[in-house]
Amino acid sequence: MELKHLVIREVMKEEEKPAVVADRGGVVTSSTDIASQMVESLNNALARRSTLTHGSFNQENPAGYPFIDAFSQYLESEQTSDAFSTLCDTGLAQLTVAIDAPSARSATGGYVVFSHYALERYEFLLVALVRNRATISLGDDLTPQQINQLDLDKLHQAAKVNITNFRKGKESYLSFTGTKETGSVTHYFATAFGCTDVVPSKKSTSDLLQAAKDFCTEHGMYDEREQVVEDVVSYLNRQRSEKLTANLPEVEQIFDQYIPPEQAEELSGSFSRFANGERYQVSHEFQPHTHTLNNLTKLKLKSDNWQADLSKKSIGTPGTGNDIEFDEENKQLVIKRLSTRVIEQLRKALAQEE
Repeated sequence: MELKHLVIREVMKEEEKPAVVADRGGVVTSSTDIASQMVESLNNALARRSTLTHGSFNQENPAGYPFIDAFSQYLESEQTSDAFSTLCDTGLAQLTVAIDAPSARSATGGYVVFSHYALERYEFLLVALVRNRATISLGDDLTPQQINQLDLDKLHQAAKVNITNFRKGKESYLSFTGTKETGSVTHYFATAFGCTDVVPSKKSTSDLLQAAKDFCTEHGMYDEREQVVEDVVSYLNRQRSEKLTANLPEVEQIFDQYIPPEQAEELSGSFSRFANGERYQVSHEFQPHTHTLNNLTKLKLKSDNWQADLSKKSIGTPGTGNDIEFDEENKQLVIKRLSTRVIEQLRKALAQEE
């Protein structure tokens, strides 16, 4: 990790009083090992979450979120320490406003860490809210004593911008923690920085299915892969037909049913984190996309004088035992095991022609 800039400030919020930014804190020397270790710990803590929401900035109302414009201006600048500090000041001002909103009555403030760093082939901006935790240490005379320690493993709130993807104009470049109610992000932290969960449902649906295939492949679940993907598609279709959102914990339950016993300890309960991470960025909850699912499950055929809508899983080559067999050599499509209802429909149609 290459840590470019680091700013740490404290936001204090007492009951029935407005939130304020403490005078102490500010720009921290980023070249020290301990500074890099702290940011790396925060980044790892965020990566372990399996309930991240992915999205973008609220472009429909950028004027209502000054941090969005300030972030763009920072990227266009020489990105000096002073420029980064200015960006952080804008973010802190928005955060205090969001904390004072009626919907954030339970907010208590904490230490806000702003960091700009490069990791592998990407640049990131990570804003995290952390707090102290009480722990026990032994003094010089081995007497137990309580000390306050920064709790880096537990992120109360965080937002992470993939600067590289943002510059490339990708649809999703932002991930954040927070609670969701009736499909709307309600937490003050994500709201302060203009985060939205607006990711096209088409992308979420296709990325989930790609993650499902890759998870099976990477863990040697070749025999189970086709059935797992089929069950995931069925689940998405069911949620869509019932006008419900899809969520990763329910998809994870599908996977856990197919994990071989010898891999259960290692893989059970791991798919959500796999799909929710930086590689696929599937949100914790999303709307299944109708057209994407239809492309995966249905095949529409049209000739000069006939057309048919077929289920892809029903189609196979001769000898496979599928209900519909495609004989490419003889240019034939054979439909077998017709239901009584279909037979009756065909009989009536032929009778009318006669």
